[in-house]
Amino acid sequence: MDKKTQNRAQELSQIFKRISRLELEGLPSRELKPSECRLLGRLYFSLGDGTGTVKTSELSNQLGITPAAITHLVNPLEKGGYIERLPDSNDRRVVLVGLTEQGKGLAQELVAHADKKLFGLIEYLGEEDSQTFIRLMSAAIEYFESAEE
Repeated sequence: MDKKTQNRAQELSQIFKRISRLELEGLPSRELKPSECRLLGRLYFSLGDGTGTVKTSELSNQLGITPAAITHLVNPLEKGGYIERLPDSNDRRVVLVGLTEQGKGLAQELVAHADKKLFGLIEYLGEEDSQTFIRLMSAAIEYFESAEE
């Protein structure tokens, strides 16, 4: 690998680190971890209107994390009154989770916050650069998803 390619790889690495830190800025809830906020947002979208329940295994698949990791996220959210666990009447092994009113309210705030950030980015970049950014990020994601380790 030549020096120019090494420099670009370092620059990309730094950009990815900066992007991952951005999610910590300006979250409506400072008491929750970013991973807990992501779970609330995903649960809200999975439920459509924020009501009903979803299997924890489905959340695990959607977030790309293990069932054990879901449990570690669900526990404090349940304790904080944001979500509730319910048994599945058809299968006792299945755990369902749903948003409480408090959780639904916070999830709506989190979604609104994310939308505001994304709309601001589109306005900042402009239409053409936004489309280019989306195309390049999509290509990068496709690469990382298909690249052999």
